[in-house]
Amino acid sequence: MKKKLITIAVLPFVKAQVLKTQFEKEGIECMLEDVNLLDGTSSLAVRVQILEEDLEKAFPVLEEFLGKPGEKPSGDKEVERQILVPVDFSSYSWKAALVAFDISRHLHAKMVLFHAYPNPIVYSVPFSDVYAFDSGLTMHLEAAEKNAQNNMEKFLTKLIQHVGKETWTKVETEYIIKAGDARDDILSYAHRNKVMLVVMGTQGKAGSEFDIIGSVTAEIITDARLPVLAVPHDTPDDIAKKFSKILYATNFDEKDFVAIDKLMRILKPYEAEVLCLHVSQSEEPVWDLARLEGMKEILKDKYENRVFQCSLVVGDDILEEIDKFITANHIDVLALTTRKRNVLARIFNPSIAKKMLFHTNIPMLVFHA
Repeated sequence: MKKKLITIAVLPFVKAQVLKTQFEKEGIECMLEDVNLLDGTSSLAVRVQILEEDLEKAFPVLEEFLGKPGEKPSGDKEVERQILVPVDFSSYSWKAALVAFDISRHLHAKMVLFHAYPNPIVYSVPFSDVYAFDSGLTMHLEAAEKNAQNNMEKFLTKLIQHVGKETWTKVETEYIIKAGDARDDILSYAHRNKVMLVVMGTQGKAGSEFDIIGSVTAEIITDARLPVLAVPHDTPDDIAKKFSKILYATNFDEKDFVAIDKLMRILKPYEAEVLCLHVSQSEEPVWDLARLEGMKEILKDKYENRVFQCSLVVGDDILEEIDKFITANHIDVLALTTRKRNVLARIFNPSIAKKMLFHTNIPMLVFHA
């Protein structure tokens, strides 16, 4: 009886070749099958196929290759300048992809579209000799991969038609499709490759099969050790063509200057004005004013060619005051720093970042302290 091949991932050709070599070192037979895309839709992609009986051995190798859950970024520089865009093919991830494309073009970075679909084998039973003979599960896995591939092709075709083929070719792009857990896989890939920025939609299609991004974005913001840009559905398509005003909300955290330094790297090709805002809950914020003035002087000295404004407002509701400031000053992007909290702290004192995620109608750029 002919042995059955299963697609374990769809990867750019170069990555697939490297993975194939790693599989073969582990004694896993591997085949690469070209993916037929419309002309100009993406860089060459291939299906990475293995024998059904090798799934148990192959999944750990794939996870090691693309990044392991819990892995932290290593080194001081990116492995490659990449903008990572997790997609679930909803209108929300469509908007995120449009914004990410313009940012990639300005930063001369590669845009990587990433989709993870549920793996019925991993989530159904522990790895054992039994699952390899469960044709129902492997058929489900095969169908899920084909469905993801079809959706990615439609997504890419629509994206290129919207952007224009000539413009599309000015940015290096690739896509990755794999079975797994969306949250873990996004974080693993981002940390392994130390991407410059993760760009995500703030909500998926509620109640549909594409409800991945909506349930994952807040977790990525909480757990990522890299900058994350959350893009609301009603964000203008062309907002990233010309960022004019960026608001950095500060609570005088010791990591503010680290976050602002990362912000400046992202804003380097833009002539954007940066406004720093602190919301004080004290009726006599003398000390807050002094710290804000000190912050302003440090920023002016360090970034001589950048325009900074530092403001303080007094109010009990931080979200409301930030929202009013955004409206009054026509802010394009809200940037802030969030800290990882323990479980109890998250329940009883949710972070401002996660509250703002579902409160603001402009993109929010989050740095992790």
